[in-house]
Amino acid sequence: MHFDALTLAAVADELRETVAGGRVQQVVLPDSRSVALEVYAHQERRYLLLSAHPQASRVHLLEHKPRRGVPKETPLLLLLRKYVRSARLEAVELPVRFERVLFLRFQHPQHGATTLAVEPIGQLGNLVLMNADGRILDALVRVPAGENALRVLLPRRAYQLPPPQDRIAPLGESEEPQTVGAESPADADDGSQSRPAHLWRSLLSRYAGVSPTLAREAAWRATGDAAATVTAEAFANARAALSGLWSLADTGAWSPGIAVEEEQGVVAFAPYELHFRGDFAQTDSVSAAVAAFYAAQERDASSARDEYAGVRGGVAALIRQARARVERQLRALAADEPAPGEPERVRTQAEWLLALSSQITQAQARRGAQEEFSLQDGWAGVRRAPDGILALVVPSEAEEGELVVPLDRKRTPVEQAERMFDRAAKLERAARIIPRRRAALVADEAYLQQLESDLALAQNQPEIVAVREALRQAGWLRERPKRRDRTPPDRSQPLRFLSPEGFPILVGRNARQNEIVTFKQAARDDLWLHVRDGPGAHVVIRCGGQPVSDASRTVAAQLAAWHSRQRGNAGVAVALTRQRFVTRMAGGRPGLVHYRNEETLNVAAELPRESEEWAVVSGL
Repeated sequence: MHFDALTLAAVADELRETVAGGRVQQVVLPDSRSVALEVYAHQERRYLLLSAHPQASRVHLLEHKPRRGVPKETPLLLLLRKYVRSARLEAVELPVRFERVLFLRFQHPQHGATTLAVEPIGQLGNLVLMNADGRILDALVRVPAGENALRVLLPRRAYQLPPPQDRIAPLGESEEPQTVGAESPADADDGSQSRPAHLWRSLLSRYAGVSPTLAREAAWRATGDAAATVTAEAFANARAALSGLWSLADTGAWSPGIAVEEEQGVVAFAPYELHFRGDFAQTDSVSAAVAAFYAAQERDASSARDEYAGVRGGVAALIRQARARVERQLRALAADEPAPGEPERVRTQAEWLLALSSQITQAQARRGAQEEFSLQDGWAGVRRAPDGILALVVPSEAEEGELVVPLDRKRTPVEQAERMFDRAAKLERAARIIPRRRAALVADEAYLQQLESDLALAQNQPEIVAVREALRQAGWLRERPKRRDRTPPDRSQPLRFLSPEGFPILVGRNARQNEIVTFKQAARDDLWLHVRDGPGAHVVIRCGGQPVSDASRTVAAQLAAWHSRQRGNAGVAVALTRQRFVTRMAGGRPGLVHYRNEETLNVAAELPRESEEWAVVSGL
């Protein structure tokens, strides 16, 4: 994957908003080619990773505090602790546009100004600490003078930027180079070539600040095919698309996210929407996208025994993004929901303002002098509060004797009352709509928890793909315009067992199968089981209202506990009721239900053993 110059520009914008101006509290080395800074900014601790790893050089914020991974203290670490720890991050700069170099400017209360140059340039990646004069204090990778050294990076030497690229800028009306080589539009239709030139390679070889990922995305936006060949028209359109993508660095209108494919999981990240591969899931920040990609890579490396780890990790990332979206919407609803009684209070204030508008106007004309009005059932008056704000005070039983209405000097009482009537109407609509919307979002959150459980318990790739397709059908994934029907529908069936008495026991292994088990295969008097307070399988004993032994109930409860996220726990509470007491949850998501009149069984979450008394008739 390519951490290119455009991604670095997006990260720089993010760092200016989040950690610029903050104070560095700690410096650690997570590994031999990375530095992590703990920065306290805007009343929050944030963790910044600066990696010069040859295969994973990058810069981004971390969600969790990094741990020290290097046993010995290096010279660079000692210098960072001296000059950067306790220093303030004054500025985040990109010294050269279209190049992967980031300057972090620090100001230490004792040692003054220093600059940490971060160069996430793949095999040539490096971290260089400089003093105020631009002299190198030390570098993560020292580069001595030699035949292969493009520049010398040693202490006390003057810092030099990486050599400039022999390419033209992707923005503006730059002239095309006279010699464009085999990948030029002019050579595209030349019959002498053994195979057509790729459009994305032409962009990559010609323009600065372009990675293969960026070039392929520009080619896709120009032609609809990332592997399109070069033509004059395609090249012009791709040039415009590339310019549009790079203009994000000026506008800051980033749309960061990750691309997820069926078999490989998370395959890419970008600060813009990717179209040429996988399903694109937008993230809250470019750091979240980069971190999700590399976290998936680490999981793949550490989960070699799970042959589906890559696919599982990709779908898990999509579920996390969907859950984050639902949680943001729930927080927004909580912020917009009026307090109990607020619509009525605002409407009452407006009615009093309108009724006493003429007397309030007279009091305001006398510069807000304290004045009381005679009312049939009490008193009212215009008073000046201790903070100088003029207010109408009227009798009110609901407000503990007084209802205070702040007066707006810029508007007449009638105008203010009209605005308050409008606000009261909006609050009343919100009080009606928000609870219904919240119920739907709560159902969505429960459904995503169920999909997380389905994914964790999936035993093969079709079951994992079924979870991803459930996400798509629920509207949390972008529909593919051309390959929409590529994945076959999930036709897997629930598991089937036989109880000691010979009653069929049905077990749903995902949300779709749960829907089938509960509402299509179960009768009203059948027994229905499910783990309490969590997602899991719907289990049905097809007894038709006949008595069921404790042994059969225990077997069914163990199956419900085993096919849940509580697998392996010693004691799991399982609810048991009749199917007629199970109803669908509002929102229409498959497998989400309410139940009542239940009893609780406590069992071990382990798979029941086959014996002569009962047998498995499943398709496993």
